[in-house]
Amino acid sequence: MHATDLGYTLLGPVRVLRGDASVPLSPQQQAVLAMLLGRRGRPVSTGELVDGIWGAAAPRRALSTLQTQIGELRRKLEPDRPPRTPARVLRSEHGGYLLKPADGSFDVALHEELVARADRSAADGDPRAARRQLDEALGLWHGQPLAGVPGPYAEGLRATLAESRLAALETRFGLDLALGAHAEAVPGLSVLVAEHPLREGLQAHLMLALYRSGRQAEALAVYADVRRLLADELGVEPGPALTELHLRVLHADPVLGHDAARAPAPRAAGPGQGRNTGAWLTGEPGRLPVPAQLPAPPADFTGRDESSTRLLAALDGDAPHVVLSAVSGIGGVGKTALALHTGHQVRGRYPDGQLHADLLGASAAPAEPSEVLARFLRALGAGPVPEGLEERAALYRSALAGRRVLVVLDNAADERQVAPLLPSTPGCAALVTSRTKLLSLPVRSIELDVFTQAEALELLGRMIGQERVEAEPDAAAELIAACGHLPLAVRIVGARLAQRPGWTIADLAGRLADERRRLDQLKVGDLAVEASFQLSYDQLTPELARVFRLLAVPEGPLVSVEKAAAVLDRAEHETLDMLEQLVDAGLLESHGARHYRCHDLLRLFARARSAQTETPAELDAALGRLVDYSLATVSGAYRLARPGCAVPHALARTKAAGTPFSSAAAGQEWVREEFDAVLSVLRRAAERPGMPIGPAADLLLALDPFGESDFLWPRLNGPAAAIAQAAVERSDSPAQIRARYMLAGGLWQVGRVEDGAAEVRTALELSRATGDEAVLGQLLNVRALLEYDDPALALALLRESTAVHIRRGNLWGELESLNNTAGPLRELGRGDEALALLADALRRAEPLGWTVVRVYLQQGHARTLGALGRHEEALESYTEALEGCRAIGSEFLELMVELRTGITECELGGYAEAAAHLERSLAGARILGHEPLQAMALGALGRALTGLGRTERAEACALAAREIRVRLGLPVEQETKAAELAPGEPGEPGVFGEAVPEER
Repeated sequence: MHATDLGYTLLGPVRVLRGDASVPLSPQQQAVLAMLLGRRGRPVSTGELVDGIWGAAAPRRALSTLQTQIGELRRKLEPDRPPRTPARVLRSEHGGYLLKPADGSFDVALHEELVARADRSAADGDPRAARRQLDEALGLWHGQPLAGVPGPYAEGLRATLAESRLAALETRFGLDLALGAHAEAVPGLSVLVAEHPLREGLQAHLMLALYRSGRQAEALAVYADVRRLLADELGVEPGPALTELHLRVLHADPVLGHDAARAPAPRAAGPGQGRNTGAWLTGEPGRLPVPAQLPAPPADFTGRDESSTRLLAALDGDAPHVVLSAVSGIGGVGKTALALHTGHQVRGRYPDGQLHADLLGASAAPAEPSEVLARFLRALGAGPVPEGLEERAALYRSALAGRRVLVVLDNAADERQVAPLLPSTPGCAALVTSRTKLLSLPVRSIELDVFTQAEALELLGRMIGQERVEAEPDAAAELIAACGHLPLAVRIVGARLAQRPGWTIADLAGRLADERRRLDQLKVGDLAVEASFQLSYDQLTPELARVFRLLAVPEGPLVSVEKAAAVLDRAEHETLDMLEQLVDAGLLESHGARHYRCHDLLRLFARARSAQTETPAELDAALGRLVDYSLATVSGAYRLARPGCAVPHALARTKAAGTPFSSAAAGQEWVREEFDAVLSVLRRAAERPGMPIGPAADLLLALDPFGESDFLWPRLNGPAAAIAQAAVERSDSPAQIRARYMLAGGLWQVGRVEDGAAEVRTALELSRATGDEAVLGQLLNVRALLEYDDPALALALLRESTAVHIRRGNLWGELESLNNTAGPLRELGRGDEALALLADALRRAEPLGWTVVRVYLQQGHARTLGALGRHEEALESYTEALEGCRAIGSEFLELMVELRTGITECELGGYAEAAAHLERSLAGARILGHEPLQAMALGALGRALTGLGRTERAEACALAAREIRVRLGLPVEQETKAAELAPGEPGEPGVFGEAVPEER
């Protein structure tokens, strides 16, 4: 299959044509094809493709999805290509993908070629040929361009192509008027004007067509309508060309004529003309001043490749329309630097000058548009400056007519300040920067984000010398992370280090490590991050300023509307309005439909202002509302994760409804994403003596299922210890019991068996003394796991645990204890009894669907079969357990079952299959940092490799397992046995609750 055999269309539905047949494409394949075609034979990187197809909402598996779609697209483009041969149509090149259509096969290229021919024909004095070529170009269109194609790139290209069609239509109607077809042009122009009422060139065509058709009153009515519309929509008057045409129509100026022979028709500006649609009326401009007001660009400008490329493409001096672009973002993100850098790059496109003004939009006294216009008019040599904003704006637009000028408006306050300063004729462009989004203006917007790590390191290297950065790479990464990758902050630390060559990067990174002093350190000379933020903060109303301060209570970069509403104690619709106002003020960023992002340094700024303004009681109340919301949400996820469990009924009632979930998987995903933020809430509740500790202890307890399924115990143990200590200090026995229960299991999970035993004994004593049985069954279960070296004692504890759960109606807890009961029974030689117990428990667990407890029971069932020598049946049972792990999405549990499956394969002599399972378990354990699991996997892998005759690597595995066991303080003599034990069995730290792999 050759590229010449295929045709491509974007001027309507995206299609690939093979002869007369259309190749079926999915929407994502259409989006990929549109980007490749839009780049005109230049490679497109995978990162650009992901951004262009999904934008900020890219899913976690976007790259793999993209590669799948590209593979499918290749197969569709070249169905006859032999396997393992290079693609000839959609090729991989320079780390990306490239598709170069053959000449005449791409409708957009054909359209552009025909429009260019029409321009040449018109310039050569052949309007009939020009009109015929434009008709042919417009005939290539078949509806909305890229119809139905998703993604930001398609949206942008769709707008560009639509503008191209509109410009061609405008030119075609101009040719109609030049050829005397004014009456025939009226219906089509009327439709276009109705669709694009702000396009003055079309309005001029319609006015002239009506006038030449003897319909002077209707022509004047067109002007009255457009004048009223421009005033209402933009607060501006019509441009000088349309205004002059109105005067000539009003006075029936003979120069307009009533046929083509008496006067030329206005024509839309073509590429390179840079004139408004009425330049034929006003003549050539005379010799005028050429202002060059752009300040010098930053000498060490760094990165911003994508944003700069987008701006350069947008600032097209030959565009047949006014180019308006805006760059928004938080203070210190580098908007001005990007605007000046880009402005100097495009100076050659605007030979009639560059105007610049700092509009002081973030200050207490923003610049008055009238004063800025006066400066601009003097710079343009526009003669005496009139009084009044409207008169100055009208003269400004007239002064720009027929000229190609770039206007850079830096630090704009809002749309009202900017609107009078925007040019209105083709050939001119405006580039605006603002902390707010100028949503009501017809601008192409770029929201500037903070630096990538590579960009931040590059700027730091330019300021202090690359050799210093290379000498301390870890400290440099730590330093820019403390700066939140904010360009202003990186520039400040770079300047401080440049001024102090005796300092190491680590010295300054250490100074920024304390969050309470970080903003104080981020200042040098006239530059200060805090001062930049203060400008935006000072513009807020007192109510909105309080909202901004309290949003610093939650940790983490993202906050949902529900969480913010809880912290603020407001209704969600009120909260949403407040959050949007903060986005407009440049202090928050919208991150999807219901989430908002606050930069780390802005959150520290807000927290500092909150400490100065709110009382400790107010801050405690806000934190309490956050605990309440978090508890409501996590307990809802708990109920879905552990159906039939009675623990949620013992948790404190909440005022907030929390975020609801449609499935257990959705709840688990929320906890994964918010886990660090929830841990921060727990730590802060423990630190503040005025906070009730009970709700925080309940929130800790509600995390139990997720510590288990995702092995989160190393991160949970610290907050659990802090909550336990706070509960002691605040004399809250129920909170202490819950916290010590979580801590006991978590310490056991990470191999600290003795420490865990001490915690569970204290919690059990307190539970029995107070009669608080909320987690009594779980405590007995953990105590039994810690006593597995004494099977009889463990069995007695588990029997008691089961009885407690039955009494409390806790089916989940009962099944959990029954699963763990099988271990001591096996140790006591009662394997058949254990197998019967597990089979019955599995039958009772099956109606719950695949859950963690059912996976545990299935794994225990398989392990018991193996202990009875029924290894083939055990392997079948482990296969079912693996299916369950994947169904519930627990990678950690899957690693444990992979381990047990590998051990069973060894028993059956399937050493190659065993090694594959054990390698997967070992690799996953290393990613998790779960050293006990690594030791078990290494020991078992050594046995499998020995069976395969790979003795050298087998010995290396055995040595590595021994080193881990020595480091963890585990008995080395149990090394061989360890490979045969499941987590939770004697000699091995295991899975809290049900011998399930998780960290506490």
